Amino acid sequence: MTTAVITAESVRRKVSRRLLPPLFVMFVLSFLDRTNVALVKTHLATDVGVSAAAYGFGAGIFFLGYALLGVPSNLVLHRIGARRWLSVMMLAWGVLSCAMALVSSPTSFYVLRFLLGSAEAGFFPGVILYLTYWFPGADRGKATGVFQSAVAVASLIGNPVGGYLIGLHGLGGLAGWQWMFLLEGLPTVLLAVAIPWLLTDRPEQAKWLTPEERRLLSDRIAADRPGDDARPPRAIRQILSDSRVLRLMFVYFAIQIGVYGVTFWLPALVGRIDGLGDLGIGFVSALPWVFALLGVLLLPWISDRTGDRRGPLRLAMVLTVAGLIGAVVLPPVAAIGALGVAAFGFLGAQPVFWQVPPTILTGARMAGTIALISGFGNLGGFLGPYLMGLVETATGSGAAGLYVIGAVVAAGAVVVTGFRWVGRDAGRPAPRAGRPTADVVD
Repeated sequence: MTTAVITAESVRRKVSRRLLPPLFVMFVLSFLDRTNVALVKTHLATDVGVSAAAYGFGAGIFFLGYALLGVPSNLVLHRIGARRWLSVMMLAWGVLSCAMALVSSPTSFYVLRFLLGSAEAGFFPGVILYLTYWFPGADRGKATGVFQSAVAVASLIGNPVGGYLIGLHGLGGLAGWQWMFLLEGLPTVLLAVAIPWLLTDRPEQAKWLTPEERRLLSDRIAADRPGDDARPPRAIRQILSDSRVLRLMFVYFAIQIGVYGVTFWLPALVGRIDGLGDLGIGFVSALPWVFALLGVLLLPWISDRTGDRRGPLRLAMVLTVAGLIGAVVLPPVAAIGALGVAAFGFLGAQPVFWQVPPTILTGARMAGTIALISGFGNLGGFLGPYLMGLVETATGSGAAGLYVIGAVVAAGAVVVTGFRWVGRDAGRPAPRAGRPTADVVD
């Protein structure tokens, strides 16, 4: 008779190896498809007549569709499962991403960006919800950090690859920016077809886990739930009656206005450095995301290790503000380093932030609230680029808009200071693998 020891750590590793790679690649493609427009700002102005203000509005209108459809999309995912719904969403936004090559006027730019945001609306909040099905609180910060590190990786590879694809200008009679949209949207369409075979909806359906592993995982996740709430809220006002949810919405809004204010305008800021072509701008624009990758892995690790959500989240937002200010006041080359500090902060803040809602919500209420927070927060993705565009149009300098964005992020850091219900004890890690959580199977 053989004896196998099943521990929480061994199950976590097994689940991570199975689920995190496809989720990671999905987010890489999602982020590329929503932000690659940043690389063609000047080309759209020249070829299609999209002004700086029109570009800012079009880049940001993505998040209006995103905000409107996030809650219903997440409730559908909670009801029918992640495999089918994520596959449908990916197929839709992949096709729309390719269709961006058809932009011929500011109006068509607005319409396609809005539809793209509507198609992607449920992806990010859906995956955040999906991770709560598979990872208990003690492990969820690290898992979310790995998932969200896709943003940094997408920017590291996306900017140079996008710069190269733009260099295909004239091939087959298409402009370089058209090739970029086509060739970066196609992998999304292909992966969408494979998603139903790559993901599993719930632990109890995972044939790749043993019955004992499924039981251990389900028990740990059940122990994290703050209460049983299987019924959906009857109205959004029921969710908004909790002041903690309102504060979470504002803080995520502040984080997102920093993320996308910088993301959509980083190549233009890098363009202040003399002598850089499209490919050079793509490579230099990737540098701050090296720091972002460090932040998204280090800060949630610290948070999970200590059980403290508030401290690392506040630190991340303070670093974001410092980096944004430095990007304005420093010369061009040093400003890229400052943006690296900001990227470390705003990307590292997100996996820590998303460990807070599951401490006060569960069931369908959590599904709706996560999407509501994500949707409202991503209005920062609309206002960030739009404000930057208005400021550039009014002053001739996009960098000055970083002051406004920095002020909003600073206000968010102040609100985090008041998260006394998310102190060091909330979300404290469970005992580590090898301790009493281990099950022994004969």
